[in-house]
Amino acid sequence: MMTILLTLYGWMCLYIGRKGWKLFGKPASRFGRSLFVSAFILLVLPFPLAELGEDILPDRAVSWLTIWGGHSMIMLLYLCLLLLLIDVIGWIDRRLRFIPSAVSKHPLMPFLLAVAVILLTMGTVAYGSWNAQHPVTQKYEIAIDKNSDLEQLRIAMVSDIHYGPIVNAARLEQLRKMIDQIRPDLVLVAGDLTDSSLPPHEAEKLASLLGKIQAPYGTFAVPGNHDHDLRRPDSRLMQALEKENIHVLKDTHILIKNRFYLIGRDDPNRRREPARKDLNDLMKGIDRSKPLILLDHQPIELDKAKSCGIDLQLSGHTHNGQIFPANLITRQVYEMDWGLLKKEAYHLIVSCGFGTWGPPLRIGNHPEVVQIDMTFQ
Repeated sequence: MMTILLTLYGWMCLYIGRKGWKLFGKPASRFGRSLFVSAFILLVLPFPLAELGEDILPDRAVSWLTIWGGHSMIMLLYLCLLLLLIDVIGWIDRRLRFIPSAVSKHPLMPFLLAVAVILLTMGTVAYGSWNAQHPVTQKYEIAIDKNSDLEQLRIAMVSDIHYGPIVNAARLEQLRKMIDQIRPDLVLVAGDLTDSSLPPHEAEKLASLLGKIQAPYGTFAVPGNHDHDLRRPDSRLMQALEKENIHVLKDTHILIKNRFYLIGRDDPNRRREPARKDLNDLMKGIDRSKPLILLDHQPIELDKAKSCGIDLQLSGHTHNGQIFPANLITRQVYEMDWGLLKKEAYHLIVSCGFGTWGPPLRIGNHPEVVQIDMTFQ
């Protein structure tokens, strides 16, 4: 997979480099050409250096290269897409002649187009960096047709925090404040709490930060595909979370205050043995007349959840593509990649997540904390 990604990256760099050299490098003075080459190297090298040097370079250098490389990679992607669009329009114009010749043949037109492409790309990436650090609260109202001694249940749900080098303690404090403003009865973390394995001191810091979040019915989480430290019950993070009364549900269910069930699924991993339990087996012994809330990192097996009588499934994982146009792909992969889906009595809410994976950018969606107000009829 990495070979394919780096091959595509190399093709983008070659395409953009040739275009840029023809316009900015070749006609310039020796100093101008040196300046162009230096700027292009600074744009191109950070991403592959971060990927290939992860196990060689110091952690601090990798962290900076990851941030820098994430921004530059997306800049290159948008430069490539915009240049391809201009080439396609030019190819069509050579056949249909729909652009006035005074415009298409103007000697300054290539330079003006190049400047416009660069400014648009830089502006979009700058916005994406700002947007990734300014989450919003996404609100939903759900009516469940089941009797309960609860009139209303307010849930704060967050997914895909990806705590690590990018999403740090300051961002977790921001998350805590947002959840406090919601004033939830129950707090749920729908997977990818971490970006990967954490050093021991970071595991304890994360648990301590999450432990400051208070809710009457508690805080519960399920593992995501990035949560390496949640795969073993004896890991430092698992132990630290339990000390803070944050319960990780892996293929188990719990009856909360004799009022509703919370069912937590392990994340599917083909290399893991044994595989996660079938939902029917997981729900044996459950009183299905009570409200049933399912926490599953990935929004999959929706029909099975519906047939099992699940009232509300909460998921994440998709990031809603995180960076346009990747949302066009997630929309094809998942029946619902973001938002609310209702099928008779079954409800699914998919969050696009709080943090970021890979490039620390969000373009085309907002990072979010989800507030769900459930009423019972």
